[in-house]
Amino acid sequence: MFDKPHIDISNRVRIAPYKAPPRNMGGGSAPRVREEHSARILAEMRAAFVDAEETRPYDERLEAAPGVFVEVELSSGTNPEKTLDRKRDGVRTGAVQKLENDDLKVALFVPDGARPVLEQILEEYRTGDLNAKNEPPKKNKVEPIESIRRIRFETFWTDDIAALPTEPQDTIWWEVWCYKDMADDVQRAANQIECLVSDQHNWLKFPETTVIQIRATRVTMELLLFATAGIAELRRASATPNFFLEAEYDGQIEWTEDLAERVVWPGNSAPTVCLLDTGINRGHMLIEPALATGDLLSINRDWGGDDHHGHGTGMAGLTLFGDLFPALQDTRQITLQHRLESVKILPPNGFPENNPQSYGSITQSAVSLAEINNNERSRVFCTAVTNENVSGARASTWSAAIDQASFGFMPADENQGPKRLFVISAGNIPAELDAARLIDPTQAP
Repeated sequence: MFDKPHIDISNRVRIAPYKAPPRNMGGGSAPRVREEHSARILAEMRAAFVDAEETRPYDERLEAAPGVFVEVELSSGTNPEKTLDRKRDGVRTGAVQKLENDDLKVALFVPDGARPVLEQILEEYRTGDLNAKNEPPKKNKVEPIESIRRIRFETFWTDDIAALPTEPQDTIWWEVWCYKDMADDVQRAANQIECLVSDQHNWLKFPETTVIQIRATRVTMELLLFATAGIAELRRASATPNFFLEAEYDGQIEWTEDLAERVVWPGNSAPTVCLLDTGINRGHMLIEPALATGDLLSINRDWGGDDHHGHGTGMAGLTLFGDLFPALQDTRQITLQHRLESVKILPPNGFPENNPQSYGSITQSAVSLAEINNNERSRVFCTAVTNENVSGARASTWSAAIDQASFGFMPADENQGPKRLFVISAGNIPAELDAARLIDPTQAP
């Protein structure tokens, strides 16, 4: 029945080293020759470890890091964690960036004791027996690796590259993505090298990472990153003033003093913003250099020029600096181009309230007082005082008086006075925006 000879293909057998299939059928990358590929990756890895050792930071305030970071480039479509992570040995991935050719650039932390483990993986791939699919062992761990090299600080930055500080002493709030089990160690190390660290209730916690906000220079952050081995990724922290608002009183004073020392204050000839409000408390260190005692005026001398309410002083700080948060967290010099003047138009406690019908004449009197006090000065008038009971959608005696002052036609102006610029509040925005309305005197142009 079985009278046919077996098929003999022995004369057609050709033995050759294993080659991985190409990454794509379009001829993108050459297939791996495992002897050559493993030898190259091993040499690159050892060189990267040597470079990391030579540049490993040292600071007597910090304990030595238990390992080093290297940068691994993986072929496109590779899962970095499945390919590189060996959590039982402490080897774990950090920041991942996509390159222009769709390959991945990965930060990989390698404990000192895990280096032989990685070398053993490469050795198994190089010499191990092929499996039933004619594939070498550890194929999925080794063949996706394009190269291994010394890591750079920029590898950890996963935010807009334009937002990364370039100078060593540039200071920002960093969003520090820590390995979850290392967050407390990073916090402790940051405090030891005198960084500012957000309170723990402001931290963001995810299954694998904890995000801490830390204020530091670039050079300090480099030390913290490479010396602790607990940071996986860096970004620029989202702006939040909570750190300053929740700081102890002494801390707030230190921050204020730091800002005051960085300000180049305006001279007496600088243009001014003349505030028509509740007066100003000049003693604050961020106000005093920009507000002369002689520029604290009042339409009623018995009222005094100081602030009996707090509103005018707050407006003074806003007028000089705008939002204080960027200025407080920066370290650069700030040059102010304008000064302050103040005319108190609201009575303090113990005095009768202003007659609403007199708001227009009071405002014009305040304008005249400021100009008589210094008629050579360029100024802008600003008031955030409103008549809550009168709509700003129609003209009023107050808005008409401001119109007159703006065009130089006040009764006190001889012939035609100077044209004046007013900045006027439109009112406060309620919780429900649909209920927002303009309040007198905002009808004035």
